[in-house]
Amino acid sequence: MSQVVDAIAPPRFGHAFRRLLTSAWASDLGDGVALAAGPLLVVSLTRDPFLVALATLLQRLPWLVFGLYAGVVADRYDRRMVIVVANAVRAAVLAVVAVMIVTDTLTVAVVLVVLTVLGSAEVFVDTTGQTLLPMLVDREDLGVANSRLMFGRITINRLGGPALGALLFAAGAAVPFVLQAVCVTFAALVIRSIAIDRPPAPGDHASVRSEIAAGLRWVWSHAAIRTLTITILAFNITFGAAWAILVLYSVERLGLG
Repeated sequence: MSQVVDAIAPPRFGHAFRRLLTSAWASDLGDGVALAAGPLLVVSLTRDPFLVALATLLQRLPWLVFGLYAGVVADRYDRRMVIVVANAVRAAVLAVVAVMIVTDTLTVAVVLVVLTVLGSAEVFVDTTGQTLLPMLVDREDLGVANSRLMFGRITINRLGGPALGALLFAAGAAVPFVLQAVCVTFAALVIRSIAIDRPPAPGDHASVRSEIAAGLRWVWSHAAIRTLTITILAFNITFGAAWAILVLYSVERLGLG
């Protein structure tokens, strides 16, 4: 087992990176479970296509609204505590959802509000988590270390998590959300235990607007980054249009359970 751990996270990366990886993978599992359980929960309450699509929109809209601001927050404050607080908010909201499901008091309006809150917290967790990596490993190891984090995002979050989420939802509608709450709580506790020897460099306390503007100018002035950003934006818009109603299509048109 130790050889497997060393192959995944080489000792030269340090214990702090291993904790970051453990936290990220735990969070990826919880979010992956919700990828399937969330739409299934919405469809169990309503078959209105507008509301089903709105649920996905409200979960992703915070990235547009708070994404750039989250980057400023990550630069200005203790990054570990930003993740801990955001995950604590997610865990509390998920616990409330689980209780409301069990007591049969959950409504579509509540689900839409919950998804907005969870999506907003996720923005700060994911944005800040990515900025921790360069503080924990050497520059020459960034490529390998980042590939370990992306393995969790692709394999655990996008492949394994949704399958598990659908299975657990079939066993009990509240079960996947309880598991997600446990995952994000565990992720927060692990992140909190990380000791960072290289804190972010102190800024000049410029305004949030000026810092965001400077970041946008930097992106636009670099041709490769600019092209990549535009490409990803266009892909996500078209992909999201189909994804938003996929669960409704599967249930009503394909006759799936």
